[in-house]
Amino acid sequence: MLGHVPDARCNAQGGSFVLNSGYDLNLLLAMKPTTEATPASSAVAIRTAYVLAEAEVWSRTLGDALEGIGLEVFSCTELHELFEVCRERPASLLVLAQRNNAFGVRACRVIRGLQDTPMMVVMLREGDLIPVLDAGADDAVVARVDPAVFSARIRALMRRARPASRNGGTLAIRELVLDLEKFQVSLDGKVVALTPTEFRLLAVLAQQAGRVVDPRALLSAVHQHDYGERDAQNLVKVHIANLRRKLNDSRSTYPYILCVRGFGYMLERRSAQREDDPLAALLEA
Repeated sequence: MLGHVPDARCNAQGGSFVLNSGYDLNLLLAMKPTTEATPASSAVAIRTAYVLAEAEVWSRTLGDALEGIGLEVFSCTELHELFEVCRERPASLLVLAQRNNAFGVRACRVIRGLQDTPMMVVMLREGDLIPVLDAGADDAVVARVDPAVFSARIRALMRRARPASRNGGTLAIRELVLDLEKFQVSLDGKVVALTPTEFRLLAVLAQQAGRVVDPRALLSAVHQHDYGERDAQNLVKVHIANLRRKLNDSRSTYPYILCVRGFGYMLERRSAQREDDPLAALLEA
């Protein structure tokens, strides 16, 4: 059962915009080279619940409730650890139990893209439930919830859950085409040579075309690691600069990758800017 879980603090980016709530990280994780073999025992399906929790929020009775409905419970102490275990072994349920509402909201945004898996959030106060639900949680309860009610809500979540999709295919944004099976990008019919990280970043932006993705969420989606705000901004800035150069964005009247000052980056679907565009004043050259 879960013991004491160290505090997993991190600062949320203030004033965030429409963020990453829909890209398919299962597909992106599949892009990551691995030499790990699948154990023969994995042929037997075991329902698992991964729990990222703090002791002040998560109680033994809630853990017992998960086991009582047939889930094998694994605890994680850090967000990047959750990314790793989900890459190695897909979960049937994700549970986030945190006292820091800002961290809970940001973690939901990142985890939501991890895989198409039901996610339950446990918070200390009722006032914290709405923000995490808006950020991507499938359900949320307060820490003092009755274990029987908690079990019932988990069962309801899992009944509605759909298997994660690993279908490949292509994404087409104007003249830019991403082949997600061959990991190939073409622009105006010509192949563009990208590094694996550049391809993953572009794939996340393409799957969220028309939406702004903040640097931390963007980098976490690619590397399955929770970066600090400054580190994420600096790393993403370098990769984005290389992508824009390879896509000839600096020479284009209507570039593909836009930097929305103070919020993050966006892949532009339109070939012309709308009149009175509310983003116009925030776009960086």
